[in-house]
Amino acid sequence: MNNSINNGTSGLLSFQKALDIESNNIANASTVGFKSDTISFADMMYQNGIGKGVTMLDPVKNFQQGSVKPTGMDYDFAIDGEGFFTLNNPLNPDNAYYTRAGNFHRSSEGYLVDASDMFVMGVLPVVSGDKITEEFTKNIASSIVENETSIVSINTYATNYSASATNTGVSGTNYKTASANINDIEALKVAYQSSLLAYEKNMEVGTPATQHIDTVVFSTVMPASGEYTLEITIDGNKFQQQFDTSIENTLNLFSDKINQYTGLTSSVDTATGALTIESIIPGQKITSYNALLNDNTSLINTLSIEAGSGQNLVDAIYAKLESIVVANGGQLATNRSEITKTTTGTEPVFGAIMLDLDTLGISDNMFGELENDNGNLYLTQENGRYLVGRLDTVVFVDNGGLKPEGSNLYTSTANSGEALYMAGSADILNGFVEVSTVDLSEGLVNLMVWQKAFEANSKSVTTSDELLKTALQLKAR
Repeated sequence: MNNSINNGTSGLLSFQKALDIESNNIANASTVGFKSDTISFADMMYQNGIGKGVTMLDPVKNFQQGSVKPTGMDYDFAIDGEGFFTLNNPLNPDNAYYTRAGNFHRSSEGYLVDASDMFVMGVLPVVSGDKITEEFTKNIASSIVENETSIVSINTYATNYSASATNTGVSGTNYKTASANINDIEALKVAYQSSLLAYEKNMEVGTPATQHIDTVVFSTVMPASGEYTLEITIDGNKFQQQFDTSIENTLNLFSDKINQYTGLTSSVDTATGALTIESIIPGQKITSYNALLNDNTSLINTLSIEAGSGQNLVDAIYAKLESIVVANGGQLATNRSEITKTTTGTEPVFGAIMLDLDTLGISDNMFGELENDNGNLYLTQENGRYLVGRLDTVVFVDNGGLKPEGSNLYTSTANSGEALYMAGSADILNGFVEVSTVDLSEGLVNLMVWQKAFEANSKSVTTSDELLKTALQLKAR
């Protein structure tokens, strides 16, 4: 009878715990990222073939994927796949916490934080180049360059050069009107954007680019006919100059006409008659032909040209663009924000993600609109797109070994192992949250089962107690 009382008591204790745990599951049916506890029981030791009752095993968290629900909130994130977000308590910075609950927000200091104001941790960028201040109003280009090891955002801006554009050069030597200078800047912008696009597809140092140069020598002696008409065709455009005042003046005017064509500069040595035509855009080929003095053809010499590629081509075009913008009273600024990707199987090196362009040294603008590209976080303003962090998730050898800390937080243990990064283990969705894995219908059924089991075990105890009383009364007679 003592055994039956003990058995019933073990049942009461076990099913009371089960009721406590199941009620906690049901209470968290709407908690973002909550993982329900799975309850199981085991029989206890046997003596002479008689069992010693039941024990409830330690509850096991159900880490299966929960459904993701759209919220439309800028700072809500959901993990679709394996892994956890990493959090850090600023009051206890030596301990890392892990969660599936991505209902984050931006703190007053500009940090991405969770509902308890813990810092959301991620891979931080290395920022280099210029700070984009409010004077740089013209967006030249914005590019995201990514390969297997890194991701870089490149943003180039200019001040208002058009308002201060002026004529440059002198007659015969690189003479450009203000409008021709603006056209050259626009052509260089297009070339710069194209070089960045090519660099996006193949992130390499590449080869240096040179500028195309053609030379042609015209006679500086007046022909016997008394006529002196110059002509050349460049990229299908015919340039012609009639004699004007003197051979020297005619050569200068001829060069000036060529200079007005977008993407070209021209200079002439009036002493020798040598005309030099140069492409403004590094790596861009020009085609010059049909160089005539009256009806006599002059030989065109072309210097070898290297088209260039990769970072070298980008840098060459940028340098030329900057020189022309500066010559027209403007300034150019480029900011690079680069993140080195974490390699699979390593413990990530994380820092608190900051959503403040000014603090990051990227821009004077205090903030921008948050944009997520599968964990790559950008702040965008106008056409600029700045990389401010990478929200990598971490995985564990055994999720069941994680220690629940409340507030949807877990800490690692010897059983779970250390946090590791595993490429491709999950997608990061923005504007979504992962809902609780609690199944209400199953939970309610379990509650009724545990309740009836509790009642049955209490009956077992009372029955055994009554039998014991009867036995004691019989013995007393």
